[in-house]
Amino acid sequence: MSHSDTDIPKKQRYLFLDNIKVLFTVLVIYWHVMVTYVESGWWYYKEANPVDPVSYVLLLLLVSIGGILQTSLLGLFFLLGGYFTPGSYDRKGGYDFWKDRLIRLGIPLLLYVTLINPLMVYTLSKLGIAPWSTNPTLQGSLQDYYLSKFQSWDEFVGFLTFAGPMWFLSSLLILTAIYTLWRQIARIDSIKQRIPKELSIPRFPSLLLLAIVLGVLTFLIRIVLPIDVRPLEIPWGQLIQYLMMFSFGVVCVRYLWFEKMTRKHVRIWSAAIVVAVASIYLDFFLIRGMNPDLSVFSGGASFHAFLFAVADTIICMGMIFVVIKVFYARLNRQGPILRNLSASAYHMYLVHPPVLVALSLAFSLLTLNPILKIGLVFPLALLICYLVSHYILRRIHLNRQKSASRIASPDSVQEL
Repeated sequence: MSHSDTDIPKKQRYLFLDNIKVLFTVLVIYWHVMVTYVESGWWYYKEANPVDPVSYVLLLLLVSIGGILQTSLLGLFFLLGGYFTPGSYDRKGGYDFWKDRLIRLGIPLLLYVTLINPLMVYTLSKLGIAPWSTNPTLQGSLQDYYLSKFQSWDEFVGFLTFAGPMWFLSSLLILTAIYTLWRQIARIDSIKQRIPKELSIPRFPSLLLLAIVLGVLTFLIRIVLPIDVRPLEIPWGQLIQYLMMFSFGVVCVRYLWFEKMTRKHVRIWSAAIVVAVASIYLDFFLIRGMNPDLSVFSGGASFHAFLFAVADTIICMGMIFVVIKVFYARLNRQGPILRNLSASAYHMYLVHPPVLVALSLAFSLLTLNPILKIGLVFPLALLICYLVSHYILRRIHLNRQKSASRIASPDSVQEL
């Protein structure tokens, strides 16, 4: 990790990173649409519909693809967070860096936890949507619901840490705090002298071994804390993976690894990803017999959880080289559509939960095959999130910047 502003090389604006940000925003919305109509994962509103055998298999394929991409590609969000952190820290200094982070990440997180999230769950309770409709604290008025969260320390902590899909923001703040601590440690002369000035990308066997070791550690954590168990809304079952990705982002900017990635990296890691994905599907279709209970993959002391933890980490490591290099080589440019989408991507992520839940509830009035509902709700959710983000949230953000007379640099525009 870098430890002074002279360590960060001057770099061009990477448009492909903005395009990757768009991909991930679309992926997050896709996953939450899938969870709405398939019995997998947590979401505010879930709709179970009986389907024919063909539709059932197709739904399992869609949710498995979305699950693999969501757990593996989401790590690249943390890589981007790590990539832009050193330069921002050096440019602004510790105080202004954290001031900016708390404004950009902390305020949206606080607003979501204390306003948007309570309003959503209270509304769902009044509409008779389970499990909210059976929650005792949601049976009175909205004021009573708020007051109930101050009656005990456990209730208050639970209220402030129930971030829903905004857990990414709190996790990124935690990893940023770890980086800040590292910056202080790296100032110690004995440590500073050990940090190499140049570092080549490690060879495939070394990185594969690292991925396997981290996968095993992840499996051990998931025995106690599966993926869907998040005390204080921290994804302990994936934190090692996200820390790895954040650290890779910091190293990539320090040693210019994006520029050093080659087609050989893409080929060899593509093969590793194919093998890892194939092992998961073989386990799911042959050993599990397409059992819809996917919880065995998320944690516990089972072969399925072990295989998924290791394969997931290998896929995540491989995505660094495959997605980054492909986008760097082929998609380091933008037309008007991608430019607008990349500028709105973060706000789309922030606004998508209430938009998606409202759309899903509207379509619940129609008797349609869930696959058809997915095909309708997903693009509509993307469109509405974009319109709200582009014409409302971004304008509020830009007006705030103008009122403070702040001129954003190219790097700060790209930051998450």
